[in-house]
Amino acid sequence: MPYATLSYEWLGPAIFLSGGGAFLLLYLHDRKQQAALRLSGAYLLSVVGFIGVMLVDTDRQPAYQALILGSLFAGHFLLLWGVASLFGKDVPWPPYVLAVLLTAGAALYANHQGPLFWVRVIAVSGFASFVYLMCCLLVWRARSHRVDLVLASVFLIQAGLSASRVVRVEISDVDLTTHSAFKSSQLASSMQTENAIFAIMIGLALFARYSVTLVQHLRRLAETDPLTGLLNRRAFEARVQALRAASAPLPTGLIICDIDHFKRVNDRYGHEVGDRTLKAFARLLERETPQSALCARLGGEEFCILVAGLDDEAIRLQAIHLRSAVERLHIATSTGSLRLTASFGYCELAPGDDLPRALAEVDAAVYQAKSDGRNLVRRAGSPATATQQARFV
Repeated sequence: MPYATLSYEWLGPAIFLSGGGAFLLLYLHDRKQQAALRLSGAYLLSVVGFIGVMLVDTDRQPAYQALILGSLFAGHFLLLWGVASLFGKDVPWPPYVLAVLLTAGAALYANHQGPLFWVRVIAVSGFASFVYLMCCLLVWRARSHRVDLVLASVFLIQAGLSASRVVRVEISDVDLTTHSAFKSSQLASSMQTENAIFAIMIGLALFARYSVTLVQHLRRLAETDPLTGLLNRRAFEARVQALRAASAPLPTGLIICDIDHFKRVNDRYGHEVGDRTLKAFARLLERETPQSALCARLGGEEFCILVAGLDDEAIRLQAIHLRSAVERLHIATSTGSLRLTASFGYCELAPGDDLPRALAEVDAAVYQAKSDGRNLVRRAGSPATATQQARFV
């Protein structure tokens, strides 16, 4: 029986140690995963708290009480910080600091007034419940996937269980005035079981969230141009059908643009300025087109825009607007400000039109604009652009 009791007391520390090790391995595999490092610290510090509460009598060894409280505050802070950084949010400092001060004050009061271990239990349970509730709110506000709802639910359930301990302590007939009495109580066993289950559930939910984040990251890498952050050609063509279907029966407007004399920019200013130029040009396209538009880098200095619901005249005006915006663009260099121009081709894309054919026609219009002197807008399908298209066939 003593061996079984000791094994049960080590159950919580073993689970938290395993979770901390798993998050630490995740961080060591990818040092950019700072959230994993913080969550690992939260789990490992919980081991210290578990061992202190279940295996040490703080009434006889008061120094350990400060160690247990310190691991409690630090561990829950790392948990809150890890969750916040996982979702790209800031840590809510003021409420956390206030909760720490209230909990520490309650612990000092219990020590000053005599053996009132139940006061410490209530303070710690209330503190933990408050932190779990803050984590729940962080996840809920930043939710973007179904797994986030599961994660928020786990935090909410644990917050409720921690808060229920306050009620259980109040209505319990068991003597909880001393630490030794608490350790031998049914409440201590149930708390350890709840915490162990929570460690497993929250660990699984957090790793599921990491899996979603990894998949989303890999998808972004597969779909976006690494330099400009715009869609690449493959992703653009994959998303065009969905946008055209949503726009039907209205047409969509297709624009292709090519920066004029971009090779001269690289030759004169270097590739660093050339890269900054492409990035600035991409940001301009995103800024000067509707939010629903698809903007893509087809390759080199050639870009493509698809705008839903625009007819021939509206897409012409959009292309003219972009051409004027490019003229106003300034790129800072070591020798002064770099000015750009671009050549544009456009067409109205009806719901039944073939996309590859339309791309070829608009591309020919861009080359016609360059042949006519650059910094111009040309419509696809005109006799001159048809001649240009024939040269590429």
